[in-house]
Amino acid sequence: MGGGAISDDFLTVHLAVIQPATLVPADLYIRTEDDAPFVLYRAAKTPFTEEARQRLLEHGVAALHLHRSHEDAYRQYVEENMAAIVRDDLLPPEETCRLVYESSSRVMEDLFEDPRSGRNILRAHAMVEPMVLSIMKEPDSLWDIASLAAHDYYTYTHSVNVSLFLIATGREILGIDGMSQLKEVGFGGLLHDVGKSRIPEEILRKRGSLTEQESVLVREHPMAGLEIVRRHHRLSPTSRAIIRSHHESYDGTGYPDGIRGAAIPQVAGLAKIIDVYDALTTERPYANARSPFDAMELMGRMTGHFDVGMLRLFVRFLGPKEPGQG
Repeated sequence: MGGGAISDDFLTVHLAVIQPATLVPADLYIRTEDDAPFVLYRAAKTPFTEEARQRLLEHGVAALHLHRSHEDAYRQYVEENMAAIVRDDLLPPEETCRLVYESSSRVMEDLFEDPRSGRNILRAHAMVEPMVLSIMKEPDSLWDIASLAAHDYYTYTHSVNVSLFLIATGREILGIDGMSQLKEVGFGGLLHDVGKSRIPEEILRKRGSLTEQESVLVREHPMAGLEIVRRHHRLSPTSRAIIRSHHESYDGTGYPDGIRGAAIPQVAGLAKIIDVYDALTTERPYANARSPFDAMELMGRMTGHFDVGMLRLFVRFLGPKEPGQG
């Protein structure tokens, strides 16, 4: 992450990833040419300053290198400094997108493996800020991030996809603005399916129809998600609505409460649209991925599931845009 491999033993790190006023996460090396040896630039846990960065830039050094054996320490460093990295104008937008998506996905994978860990809940909450920042800073980045999304369906990457799309559409469709409100939206999207961590993998990936008992278990996941998160984090009304109500249907046939129409919070209704869209456009064990067009065509025929006006706005959001329109 933060750069491609340049040999079997070393990884490239864009200079902007190493933030001034931090301790470097691992021994960092400089390489003047592709076939030149790696020269130690700065030892692990030593300070890095803005002056040091400027000297490197003056000498044409845009990247540093670290040994692959220190990759875990580097990933932790990136996660802990992700918000500052996103704000750094030195980092190209495509690199920012990649770091945000990789770090968010890794956090959510850890959370689904151990949802009882309060630390993992806090890590997920901390990751929402750089996700919001990346979209506020460069609205078009959503499409760059979407291009990085896994083609196969995994609950943890699905959660990241839903959160990012919900942040972007919350701004454009619902007019939600401001960092604190968008963080509430993003956190709800990121944690909307955390209750599925209590469902056996063989049920989640089952081909064919679920038994009645399996269906009941699946339908319990929104309330289970609320219970998991509430143990470790105080939920805002917005985040709570997304987690609880993202499977409610406009005609009242959804779950867990069977509410209908205007009783469904708008942000939860939008979350449902995004949830279904992302699931349809990724490869699942029991269904092939559909194209965006085919997914929206199918969703248009799912009478009663969605607020039709909201669905139309989402279709417009997905359509061609002029540069800079998000």
